Amino acid sequence: MVLKINDFIYDDATGVISKNNQQHKLTKLQKKLLDYFIACPNQVLSKEILMQEVWGRVVTDNTINKFISALRGYLEENPAVPQIIVTHFGHGISFEGAIRHVKESDEKTGNKFLIIAIVSLIVFLLIIVIYKFTSNNFVPKQNTSIDLSQSKHVLILPTDYRNIDLDQVQEQGLNELLKTIYNREDSEGNVVFNPAKLNNRQSIEKYWHVDNELLVLQSKVIKNGDIYESVIQLSKGAKVLAESKISSPDLGELLKNQISQLSHFQAENTQQRDFFNDAYIRALGFKKSGDLEQAKGLLEQIISDNENNYQARFELALVQMEQKDYTRSLAQLETLRVTKAYEKMSAQIELSIAQIRYFQHDYEKLINDLKQYQASHLQISDVKKSKIKLQIADAYLALNDFPNAMKFYHQSLSMIDENFNPDLFAKILYGQAMIQLNNSNDETVYQLFEKTLSYATAAGDYEYQVLALDEMAKMHLVSNEWEKGIALKKQAIEIMELINDKGKVAQGLGTLAAFLIQTGHFTEAKKINDRLGKIAKEIDSDSLYLNYLHYDAVLLLNVFKFERAKQQIDKQLDLATKTKNIGMQLDNAFLEFELRLAKKDVKDFKQEWDKRTQMIKDSGLERYQVYMDLYLARYYKQVSKIEQAETTIAKISEMAESNNDIKILVDAQNQLAELYLEIDPKKSLEILQAIEQYKPDANPYLELKALALNKLGKNIEAFNLLNQAKLLFHEAWKSENQILLEQLQQQLR
Repeated sequence: MVLKINDFIYDDATGVISKNNQQHKLTKLQKKLLDYFIACPNQVLSKEILMQEVWGRVVTDNTINKFISALRGYLEENPAVPQIIVTHFGHGISFEGAIRHVKESDEKTGNKFLIIAIVSLIVFLLIIVIYKFTSNNFVPKQNTSIDLSQSKHVLILPTDYRNIDLDQVQEQGLNELLKTIYNREDSEGNVVFNPAKLNNRQSIEKYWHVDNELLVLQSKVIKNGDIYESVIQLSKGAKVLAESKISSPDLGELLKNQISQLSHFQAENTQQRDFFNDAYIRALGFKKSGDLEQAKGLLEQIISDNENNYQARFELALVQMEQKDYTRSLAQLETLRVTKAYEKMSAQIELSIAQIRYFQHDYEKLINDLKQYQASHLQISDVKKSKIKLQIADAYLALNDFPNAMKFYHQSLSMIDENFNPDLFAKILYGQAMIQLNNSNDETVYQLFEKTLSYATAAGDYEYQVLALDEMAKMHLVSNEWEKGIALKKQAIEIMELINDKGKVAQGLGTLAAFLIQTGHFTEAKKINDRLGKIAKEIDSDSLYLNYLHYDAVLLLNVFKFERAKQQIDKQLDLATKTKNIGMQLDNAFLEFELRLAKKDVKDFKQEWDKRTQMIKDSGLERYQVYMDLYLARYYKQVSKIEQAETTIAKISEMAESNNDIKILVDAQNQLAELYLEIDPKKSLEILQAIEQYKPDANPYLELKALALNKLGKNIEAFNLLNQAKLLFHEAWKSENQILLEQLQQQLR
């Protein structure tokens, strides 16, 4: 069937779109998405519906956005202002195209208009050519120099390397070199680099939409024998402002000449010329791809050959910072502070020192240093000023000084344009959301995280995409929307895998395993945790392997494999002791007590509890003593020391209330309800109903409430709650509860 949609033709049998004598063959998934839109015209479709109907699985928002962006590129007159595939923010996407079937007469008419259009286009192009050669506005191809810093925004598109044998490291290095140079010249905020996820046309359209004075720098390089030839063009709209042709036998030299021609950058001294050697370019490429050791080795060799290569020294400091070698990184930056490079690189150097202070938790020093720098350097770009205020805000947030943190976040936000600085918008909004999260857990906070995700996606910032998704997942989990929370966590891990940081992927897998265990998805949790263990061994990470042992022990406890669980718990204690990991020694105490209580093996329990409690005191971890007290209360219940159990729970509840620690309060009151279940089910039910105001996790409170109702003879309510609990428990559903459910079902027939 052939359809006419607005002014293009679509053949749904072949997936071909035709317009203005141009044809585009859609991919299988692009066709499936367009067909679904056509089948549901003028309906607002959520991304969840599109996932289900088109992909048939959970995919990231970024994936959906990429496909929609591709379709808009084929269908829309101006993809930046879509009229056919329209986004309804917060609700979904609708297809607003005018659809009708094409008849034979339509096709003939269409062909007639197509011929007229082609003839008109030829005439138009002829007029343009004549105009170009006669107009005084024509700028001939020439070597010229334009100061890009005087423009509001200059979009630099990736260099097109035609038929040149460049490996990925070199190409990444060359692109990073451009960013390094323009930022060093304090053009940050003026110069915009094309996001990798957009093609050149989409990038121009996106930024032209918000700044029609935008200048665009495009360049292509070909190799002619042993000579590299570059054509570079600076344009504004359809008007070419400057065009140059440059040639050189050396690619780095070619790039240097290109920058000299079309910017105010002038390579006048040794260290600037050294920007363009192959070793430095490859070092930048290795740094970008995450191969920090290779990058460090090349940069150290460059500095060894020329200790005045300040840019290489700065990049080495950044590499060392990423490797968490803060002492050496700080030494490199302190050296740069007393060189002539500081005049042009001061903001970058001070921000990097501030980052190290942040990682070292030296927040007061960070704030004081940046405030002093800010007061004495008023002429730096607004983007750099915004970065400084953002770093100060982050430090205040770490100090729990929320009023000052919010003040600096607002100041940082006011200095930049969201269209050209989505990366900074993502970081600022994330900080604001984290402040508000301390006071509430409502839709407003969730929307801030959604905006963070949107800006981070636009910026290609994987780190903040993951941070936002993690917080959104937690908010769903707190609200007992486990499936949504788990889906978001899986989305976050998909993005982590794109970064190719195995350590972060493993951390994400550990969190996902915890969520899956909590919801009773033991089989899936086992697969996820096995992946965590495999990565921990690959990268030789003791801390990650300790996490693997923890989740493995928990899974084994849940399926009553106590002997195997004991082996993993003992392994964890040995490794935690060997590596002096106090946190995991504490975690091991919790696992040990879980095992003993599950086995009803309370022999020497109190002695072991006393020993582990002393370890907590010796380690300065007294704030975790409350968890130990919860285990003690469970022990007292198991040995029928009801009065001691009540006293312990009352003490825990009082402390939790005074500290506004809702989780501990709910856990303690749940234990109290369990304590009274057999001796006073009415009181047990009253306790459970009282803690409903805190929205406790449905596992295991629904189950316990159902048991109390059953003991009070309220069989219908008990049956309904047990059915709800069964849906939530999955593989954690107990056989005795299933027996009770079936008994109630029989009684109600």
